Amino acid sequence: MAIDTDKIVHAVMHGSRIREEKGIIPLFGVYLSMISVQYYNGISFGFEKATGNDGFAENLLVEAGQECGYATFQGVRSSWEWEEVVKPMIEDIEDQIHCFVSIAIAFGWGDLTVQELVPGKKLVIRATDLYEAKGYLDVYGKADSGKCYMVRGVTGALMDLVYGDDYPEGCFQYTAVETSCVAKGDPYCEFIAQRTTS
Repeated sequence: MAIDTDKIVHAVMHGSRIREEKGIIPLFGVYLSMISVQYYNGISFGFEKATGNDGFAENLLVEAGQECGYATFQGVRSSWEWEEVVKPMIEDIEDQIHCFVSIAIAFGWGDLTVQELVPGKKLVIRATDLYEAKGYLDVYGKADSGKCYMVRGVTGALMDLVYGDDYPEGCFQYTAVETSCVAKGDPYCEFIAQRTTS
């Protein structure tokens, strides 16, 4: 069975109507919240600017994105929604990556597509509309380096979950780089995850 992205997105969108008293959305085994992308970008890029653009903030933000993605998608993969809606579509281990990307799209993270997947070795994800890149351009203008720290970290996390050691020991076994970014003037943002070298 092929991965039905529309069905996955519909399941997420339908489930996102459920809100707890404080605005938390219990969905796909995790607790989600809706926050302004301007708020998130302001904190992230403000932190980067305050630390002098020496890579310190970038590394921390990518690591935070990877750890968050790792825990979030493990929760997704352990949920009853995954069991009922997604798992019947999965024919091989690689299908998990495509399903995770469909869920990330439904979460509003961007128009992500899997460009290349070499099992256990390499994942290439591409997008043209990511809120980090657009947000950076809107506030600071053209960047000298990639600015999509969250999706970069999540790209590594997806490989960690599918090909790394069993959860929770497998995080940071893969590392992603952002080879192109809309914030730099590129036509798309591209992320390549490969096994971390010592």
